Order: sequence, then structure tokens, then C-alpha cells
Amino acid sequence: MSDQVLPARLPSLTSLRFVLALAVVLCHLTLISGIFDIGPESPPALLEPIATGAVSGFFVLSGFVLTWAHTPGETHRAFWRRRFWKIAPNHVLAWALAVAFFGVIVATPATVLADGDSAGAAVADLFLLQSWIPDPDFFFSFNAPSWSISCEAFFYAVFPTVLAAVSRIPARRLGSCWAALAAATLLMPLVATLVPGPPLYDWLPINANSMWFVYLCPPVRLSEFALGILTARLVRTGRWPHLTRVQVTVPAVAVLGLLPYLPAQYTLGMAMAAPLALIIAALTRADLHGRARLMHHPYLIALGEASFALYLTHYPLMLTVRHMLGVERTFAALPGIAIITALTTLSIAVSLAVYRYYELPIMRRWSRPRTPPAAPAHLATGTMAAPAPRRPVADRRPDHR
Repeated sequence: MSDQVLPARLPSLTSLRFVLALAVVLCHLTLISGIFDIGPESPPALLEPIATGAVSGFFVLSGFVLTWAHTPGETHRAFWRRRFWKIAPNHVLAWALAVAFFGVIVATPATVLADGDSAGAAVADLFLLQSWIPDPDFFFSFNAPSWSISCEAFFYAVFPTVLAAVSRIPARRLGSCWAALAAATLLMPLVATLVPGPPLYDWLPINANSMWFVYLCPPVRLSEFALGILTARLVRTGRWPHLTRVQVTVPAVAVLGLLPYLPAQYTLGMAMAAPLALIIAALTRADLHGRARLMHHPYLIALGEASFALYLTHYPLMLTVRHMLGVERTFAALPGIAIITALTTLSIAVSLAVYRYYELPIMRRWSRPRTPPAAPAHLATGTMAAPAPRRPVADRRPDHR
């Protein structure tokens, strides 16, 4: 069965982006901020594997939606141009805010994550190279969450090649390829336990090199992005199996439940790639059949559209507010929860403003040429020859961030 021509917009996946981003934000505000004086076994620490799993979900979702929304014959240059203007403005804005925090306030942030703040780290962070450097002073520097955007930049660079390779897989073999890649994402944390290295944090029983390998190394995380591409092709060809809600949700719950009994590397997200691919496929099928009512709420979709801004801008905002509260100060449960609630609300409000008045205007102006190309896209050189649905009229695709 060949790839079908299907609707390019998937509102449920746009809403899912906000859910994933919110998980990361709450983890950072609750754990990384140092607002609470809590240990690794405390209940709030459960947010950490949920947040790292959310990042894995972003990687899978990215591969899925780029494949779903891809137009046959689109040039590599046109694709890379759109991706650049999607990620660069927000990244530079958040990077500048973080650099201003370290450069103007000149203070060690009151967080449990020691951000690197050297000039070299600033340059690596700006050009999204930090995840290629196995040194925490680089990969967790300035605006720490941007390490995942460093991985995404690599994914975008190789997407035309990976998509072309996946498109050559016969439809009857897509399922076995998906299973093999899903198994690889489940086993990679086990491989990471064999990577030696120096200690990283006293609260995390994983050495620096092992963490870099399984959590930050772009070629390793590429497997999750490729899993999203394969998932999209399986759904498009009609070969994705019909699964009940129990079958979709149990794998994710099972992985989270087994984490206390597995090596600590499993808490860093990769093991959630396959379970989240099941959820992404299920939401897509619900969209196609008109069953995803909750995820179609306009407010949730609007929050999803601003989720990339939320993901990048909440961290420098957290650093600033945390410093204003006092570097050494921690809070009891109720005041701490009130602070986190207020800071989450403020972060969401800022992200909506950034999306509406900064990100969206820049994308509309620069992501596409002002004049149409001289020749039809299918006659241009360097095309990504992979089947995909029609392009939507408005460029509001359900991107991963």
C-alpha cells in the first residue's frame, strides 16, 4: 500500500507539544530551580523522568510531523530555510537573555544544575554546537534547555537523507524496521552504563560521559527522530495497527513504573520513545477520524503553537526570578508551590507574546521567498523525493516545538 494523501494539519499533535513543554517547565521550576530543599527520593523528583521522557517525545514528534507535512519535490534549501527561521529567532532571543543574566548580574545561579558560563560555551551555545561537546560546562551552559535544539539542528540537517532512505523501505517491511528501531531506543540506556567517565552531580548516579552519550549526543538521539519518521510512514500507508486506549497507554506507564528497578540511565528519556510513538500515532488516527475532541480545544492549540517559545524562554526567566528571591533561600511547600504556579503562568504568558509578536511575524516574513520560484518545485535540483500529503494553505504545521 502506498502513502495516502491525508490532511496535513493535526491539531492534537499541536496540543501535545504544549503538554510536553509544560512537563519540562514544571521539572525545571520544581527541581532545577532549587526553590525546594528536596532529595532525589522525594515525590517532586518524579518529575525528572517525566520531563526527560517529554524531550524524547519532542524528538519523535519532530520526525513524525516533518514527514507528515513534507511536500514531494520540495528542495533541500527551502526545507532548511523554513527550519532555520523557525528555531533561530527564539533561540537567539533566549540565548541573549541567558547571557545577559550571567553577564549583568554576575552571579552563580541558585540552581542544582551548574550552568557553564565561559565565552567558549557562549559561542558553542549560540551556534547550537553544545551537544557535540562531552563537557557539562558546554552542553549545560547559559540557556541549558537549548541542548535539545542543538540535537534538532542536526536532525534537520540530515532529514532529507533519512527521509529518502526510509521512503525506499517497502511498505511491508516498515513494521519490522519500526520494531528494530524501537528496540534500539530501549537498549541504548543499557549500552550507556558501559561508558566510563568522571562524576557529574552528587544527586545523580550517572557519570558525565554516560549522561552525554545517552542524553545529549545528537547521533544517538537521532534514533528517536527516525522512529518518528517511520511511525508517520506506517500511519500514512495504513499499516499502523489499530490499538485500544489501554494498549496505547500501558507501555508508557510500564516504563515509568519500572524505572526504579532499572539502571539510572533509563531515567534520561530514551526508553520513552517507543511508548510515546504509540501515543502520537493514536492521536493522529483520532484526528483523521474526528475523535480527538479534547485535544482540539482552541486554547490548547494556541498554547501548543507557543510551546517552542515556552520551552526556550522559561529558563532565563526562571534564573532571573530565582536570583531575585535570594540565592541561598529555599521555601516550604505552600509558598514554593505558589511561586512555581506564578512563574509557570508568567512563563506561559511570555511565550504567547513571543509567539504572537516575534516568532510568527519573523516566520511569515522570512521562512519563504517573497516571489515564487522561476521553475516548478519538481523541476528544481536537490529535491527530497519522498511521498507526502498536500501542503496546507497556511504554514501552521503541527511542528514539534
